[in-house]
Amino acid sequence: MTDIDVVIVNYRSAPHTVNCVRTAHQIARHDGIKVKVIVVNNGDEDKAFEQTILEAGDVTFVDNAANSGFGAASNQGAALGAADVILFLNPDATLAPGVLKTCHKVFTDPATADIGIVGPTIIDGDGKVVRSCSRTPTLTDLLLRSVGAHTVFKGTGYPFLSLADHAESRDVGQVMGAALFIRRSLFTALDGFDERFFLYYEDVDLCTRAQSLASRCYYLKIAQVMHIGRASSSQDTGLALALHIRSRLIYTGIHFGRGAQILLAATTVLLELPTRLAQAVIGRGAVGLRGVCKAYRILLTNSFPEAISRLASRTSHKGIV
Repeated sequence: MTDIDVVIVNYRSAPHTVNCVRTAHQIARHDGIKVKVIVVNNGDEDKAFEQTILEAGDVTFVDNAANSGFGAASNQGAALGAADVILFLNPDATLAPGVLKTCHKVFTDPATADIGIVGPTIIDGDGKVVRSCSRTPTLTDLLLRSVGAHTVFKGTGYPFLSLADHAESRDVGQVMGAALFIRRSLFTALDGFDERFFLYYEDVDLCTRAQSLASRCYYLKIAQVMHIGRASSSQDTGLALALHIRSRLIYTGIHFGRGAQILLAATTVLLELPTRLAQAVIGRGAVGLRGVCKAYRILLTNSFPEAISRLASRTSHKGIV
């Protein structure tokens, strides 16, 4: 019987995905854990990818004709497994020895039966701990983030807890979706990821809804996963920003209501846009001027399908997951 179903969504990240699959099998053998690895190819047209991925280890491979978004593809992959525990793993993440065994033990120990979601420690390529968990965001948090206040007033616990808070295992509001373990029974009760989120905030939403069912979200310090980060969203920063803002608005509408969503939308246009433009002009923004203009053009015209379609037509093997 399979202990953990490992679901990996690939979109123009073929080299990362192959390494991720190979490592998953290696760590499973090391940890004595039986895994089923499921790769959902979200429209990557690399002709040699399927054969290469099958050579990396035993894989259930799904080849989608188009990019359906991370949440939808993750739900599709999870439906193909039957293990009591599911691990949603980004293709640019690499499991460390012991992570599968340690996290699986949490789900089988009667003393932690109320823990429904586990997030391991995320480290970067240099072995440094990356801030990967947060408290559940309030409406004020979302409004402040829209104008970049979170970069000034750090240590508030959103969008990430401090590094000091990552020094020990603890209950948290949410864990990063780059490596998210969840009980299948909980995932089923939640009807999986909300597919209204194409990319971003689907992990925040899942953790928020899990806690509404009295299920704990837990950060596990002693388990580690290395994550490169942004390997699938660095191709088009304008589209990535547009998707991030759109998902933030969707999350707000779901959890705080239509009035709050309208308030955040107004803040996004009237305050966030000029702030981002000013930062881009002086070279201090995370996204350049062209990217900011593109993001807001996509948002204001709601041209996401066209933007995603154009990205998919490119030949580069990086893109939006």
